[in-house]
Amino acid sequence: MKALKKLSYLLLIMMAFSVNISVSHAKDLAAGFTVEGVPNEKQIDKDVGYFYLKENPGDTDEIKVKLVNDSDKPKTLLINIVDANTNVNGAVDYTGGLEKHSSLKLPLTSIVKTSKKEVVVPKNSEIETSLNVTMPTTSFAGVTVGGVVISEKNKETTDKNMSIGNTYSYTIAIVLSNDENTPIKNNISLELDSVGAVLFDGKKMVEADILNKNPYIFDNATITGAIYAKGSTEKIIANKKENVVIAPYSSFPFQFDWKKDNLKPGIYRFVGKATSGDKEWLFEDEFEITGKQAKKFNNESVFKIYIPAWLDWGTMVVGALSIIGTIGLFIRKQRRAKN
Repeated sequence: MKALKKLSYLLLIMMAFSVNISVSHAKDLAAGFTVEGVPNEKQIDKDVGYFYLKENPGDTDEIKVKLVNDSDKPKTLLINIVDANTNVNGAVDYTGGLEKHSSLKLPLTSIVKTSKKEVVVPKNSEIETSLNVTMPTTSFAGVTVGGVVISEKNKETTDKNMSIGNTYSYTIAIVLSNDENTPIKNNISLELDSVGAVLFDGKKMVEADILNKNPYIFDNATITGAIYAKGSTEKIIANKKENVVIAPYSSFPFQFDWKKDNLKPGIYRFVGKATSGDKEWLFEDEFEITGKQAKKFNNESVFKIYIPAWLDWGTMVVGALSIIGTIGLFIRKQRRAKN
């Protein structure tokens, strides 16, 4: 009966916890504001839900965005311009949190600027904010891609050294071109930029960066690859990623997760392939994992193999007893031989 009561109390606690989680999640979904792009006369394709504009060299323009506050409280919204990049999932990333590749010479952030970094929208109302476009005086091929990210400015609440805060954001992509006939997507070529060991989100990885060094989005690629020890034909680990989309002048971090296995120092070889339609690109390169790298990544990884101290001591004791037992048997055998 006591065990049954304890089980009942445990179930009640679990139910209460699950209800709190679901209510909290419902509140999180109620951002209370929305964002709309205001139609621009230079829009190339009026059927898409983002800004796709033809801008001539030296032109200036205004991109307008409508901010709608549906809540009964004023909201402070942050306006941020970001460049398009490529994340580990093989998708175009508009968070602005990824490092730009050095081959990107004309980022969108150098052309489009916000008129205001923060905008206060009164309760149950809407206002427009503008983004200023200043095109370079020389023409460029292809497209430059990025976006405008609108997020709510929230005050964090702190409770016993724990910060809790929710951030809601909307992103509208921005694509600029000098030629209205220029395609946004064009699968010209891919190349291997670099390969080596990395620590990503606390995980031990080998990462091969597949670079799209062209002013177009590379669409719908399939990328496969494997890692080998130098001089060996046996695969240590393999991976495959389908439907990969790579932003202009950015690289796709093609990752191999070592999981619970430790990285070992040595010379390795990456062999990979990218395909799109009937096109194919082959990659191969050697790389080294140094002893210093292996030690650092293995120690800092969230996947660590711990050997308890008692196991070490136990092993030593068992070893000592084995040696003593062996010596005892030897001495006993010698005595019997003499007798």
